[in-house]
Amino acid sequence: MHIRRALLFMPGDDRRKIEKGAALGVDSVIIDLEDGVALNNKTAARATVAAALPEVPFGRTERLVRLNPISGTLWQDDFAATVSAMPDGYVLPKVETAGEVHAVADRLAAEEDMRGKPRGTIRLLAMIETARGVLNLREIAGSSARLDALMFGGEDFAGDVGATRTPEGWEIFYARGAVVLHARAFGLQAVDTVYVTLDDVAGLVKETEAARAAGLDV
Repeated sequence: MHIRRALLFMPGDDRRKIEKGAALGVDSVIIDLEDGVALNNKTAARATVAAALPEVPFGRTERLVRLNPISGTLWQDDFAATVSAMPDGYVLPKVETAGEVHAVADRLAAEEDMRGKPRGTIRLLAMIETARGVLNLREIAGSSARLDALMFGGEDFAGDVGATRTPEGWEIFYARGAVVLHARAFGLQAVDTVYVTLDDVAGLVKETEAARAAGLDV
């Protein structure tokens, strides 16, 4: 399992930002095809990501691609456009059922077989961002041997349940803890929600310390 202490998101439709992220030496970069890309730019973003994965020197940095939600249809085009570039893993947003993980895992097995790669070469990370996802955590966490991590999406979770995000975070306390609990029970990494206040270093340190105290890996 890859060490993931810092995961950096960048939009998949901006080659310059992908190159900048690759040069920073973080543990993992998440090249986003979901929220970071406007609907009318999805096709161009897929082409950008497919070209960048084999061309940009990432060094030791893990190359992850965030697909669009598996409950819809856009992810299939994301997958088809990028899988030949063999990213190290895919991030699955807004996962609500084990079946969504199975759908991607089965497609990956077929691709690995076709390319002569060992099954499980490409890893999966599941983002838990809705009330339904939290309720189905047991099934999701045990869904696939290809699954490395559960990632908590606090901003989207709060929106899904109608809560208001606060600095203290009590509105996401239960869901965040449930992610940690199920990750530990199934031998997965537990990845905390993103920190969105980019110019607040002190706040980031405080949030990171609180996450570590709660049992999250990052």
